[in-house]
Amino acid sequence: MSNPGSKRGSVRSRRIPISTAPRIEEADYIKRLLAAGTRASALGIAVLDSETRFESVNAALSHETRASADHHVGRTSSEIVGSLARQIEPTYEKVLRTGKAASVVLTGHVRDTPEYGYWLDHCFPIFDPGGRVQKLGLFVVNVTAENATSEILDALATDSKRLTAANAGILDTFDEAIRHFHFSLQISLQELACPLSQSARNMDHFRSAINKLDEDVSQMRELIYDVIAQFTIPKC
Repeated sequence: MSNPGSKRGSVRSRRIPISTAPRIEEADYIKRLLAAGTRASALGIAVLDSETRFESVNAALSHETRASADHHVGRTSSEIVGSLARQIEPTYEKVLRTGKAASVVLTGHVRDTPEYGYWLDHCFPIFDPGGRVQKLGLFVVNVTAENATSEILDALATDSKRLTAANAGILDTFDEAIRHFHFSLQISLQELACPLSQSARNMDHFRSAINKLDEDVSQMRELIYDVIAQFTIPKC
């Protein structure tokens, strides 16, 4: 999330081949994107300019960055989340340069907050009518619970005193659910990031798709808490 510097001049005017550029007015897509994400509680959404400065963010992303939506505007990711931004900056550059979406998992702390977290960031290009990457879109999902729980359950899986046959079945089912969730998450983000998708073309479909993804993320967290409740977690 930030300001890469001297390379930006050549990247900003990068023209993507016309044959691969989506045929949709960027303003219409951005308007639908932000409107559809207004009520999201688990899916962070942002739009950045070609200098990777925030233009707008939804409430869910503000909650993750612990900064108000207004405070984001005009600032780079490093100004918002601190050193954590170094992990997303190469992805910004890649998307600006290639015109292709890319994902990365950020790990660490937001500024000087004590909590260590994991965030799946899906960055995608927003083209102008001439096929240039004019802005960047960003989806952010906090996957801290999934990662932390996987580590805990991996430890439990090797503890024969705690691992009964029933518990082993729970672990297998949970692992499968996590894999399916992450696969579905990537597919959903890719579809929502494409202005030509059926969801993005229709406001009602777009809102419905974002609400469904938001609900899926929330339900996965509830599943995690239910699974953990069935185990005695060893003390550190």
